[in-house]
Amino acid sequence: MSDGIFKYEDCLLKHHVRTDGWLPLCRDRKKRINSGQKPKNYRRLRYFTFCAVGAIDVLMLDVAKVITQSQQKTFDTVFFFDRDSQLVVETQKRIPGAVGFVGDFIETILAGDLGNPHLGAESTDNLDGGYANFEDPLSPEMQQPDTAATRDLQRRRAERGLFVKEFPFDVINLDLEEFLFKPRDPMPGKIINALRRVFAWQRKLLTLPNGQQQGIDGFSLMFTTQVGPPNMSPDYLAMLQAELEANLKDDATLQPLFLIKTGTDNVQHARKNNFDAFFKLAMPKVFANVLMEEDWYFDPESGLKVYEFERTSASGPYTMLHLVADVRRQVPPRERRAPGKTSPTAQQAYREVVREVFSNPEIRVTEDGVDSEALKRSLEKIRARRRKYCPDE
Repeated sequence: MSDGIFKYEDCLLKHHVRTDGWLPLCRDRKKRINSGQKPKNYRRLRYFTFCAVGAIDVLMLDVAKVITQSQQKTFDTVFFFDRDSQLVVETQKRIPGAVGFVGDFIETILAGDLGNPHLGAESTDNLDGGYANFEDPLSPEMQQPDTAATRDLQRRRAERGLFVKEFPFDVINLDLEEFLFKPRDPMPGKIINALRRVFAWQRKLLTLPNGQQQGIDGFSLMFTTQVGPPNMSPDYLAMLQAELEANLKDDATLQPLFLIKTGTDNVQHARKNNFDAFFKLAMPKVFANVLMEEDWYFDPESGLKVYEFERTSASGPYTMLHLVADVRRQVPPRERRAPGKTSPTAQQAYREVVREVFSNPEIRVTEDGVDSEALKRSLEKIRARRRKYCPDE
């Protein structure tokens, strides 16, 4: 197998999250996108992922007939990123016809946005990102030297332009497997700024099978992160603390729920003495706020789930969190609302989701609590499907 195979591919705890969380969410999204449509206007699910070379999540959805191939037997509604071109090629052997983008996802999304005011200064309201009209960094006006760094910036911006053209997606699986907040990453952090762009591009119009264009009214979101880091910067800690304090101030009925969750009624004490619980409460709030900024909100009808499990490492155990939720577009959309106004439905949904986060425990996944044999059988079916597409596997 390629070195790009995800090293936790055999992890039954991770596969339980796939089968219990990701699969039902995607299956329901497939039903939603064609609900009320005439059969001639049915379309296939558009899925964006970080699938790694093994493409376990894509092939799981293929086995379940949630993702289907084109008439030409290609996965042309599957889109993914990987760090180098060879890994993209290896992945495409296992999911033929999938659209792969090369590069670090976050750095590609934000290419040129930091440090140089002439690059990446475009508003997210310009949903094409303005990339087709960007000045060439090698042009005389830009006066950028013809160096490897400048050419790398050109490449990343070109790749970003190709990526933006593929929006919107029905499912976004941001399985980053890293910290949401990096210790030396200035506020609000590169990942947050990248999420803002991704959620803005989700407002782009989609061309339907009948040739008409329309926006999507919702999508499904999965996000994977680690609890932490232990050395999180004071700026991030203060931001998360302020968010939770604002919730408790706005809704006094959350106070006893916070006490049950954290063992204290003081947010600062929770931050210092029960960081795991503090982070698990604050992290979904961050996503809710970023979504609201870009005219979306978590759908309270389908709810928001957060799975968690522990992994071991040389430096000690750490906790993985997997957020699974449906997202809806605000109605009316912001182009038909007064400036600075949020739709009343979205405001009410936000309050409901906050209460759900405070009320419901995370879904803790343990070896004793999963059906190991069923998960192993599921993985074998997925690998058999992979061998069908890639006999050399």
